Amino acid sequence: MLDETGPLTWLVRASDDSPPEALVEAFARGFKLTSWSLIESERRNLGVYTSAHHAETAWWRHRDTTPDA
Repeated sequence: MLDETGPLTWLVRASDDSPPEALVEAFARGFKLTSWSLIESERRNLGVYTSAHHAETAWWRHRDTTPDA
């Protein structure tokens, strides 16, 4: 699910009470997907998508195919 945290910024969570797993931010004419971490240097850029919902879908696919995600 996308949890809006500010103008053009969302956290990706499995449910309302789950911790954030990824960050989606408006970026130029797209939406940047980044893995979530409280430590900014540990975040990984995972691409730019045409909508926030596409970025969220990309996160779940990334998580399903990456053993350490």
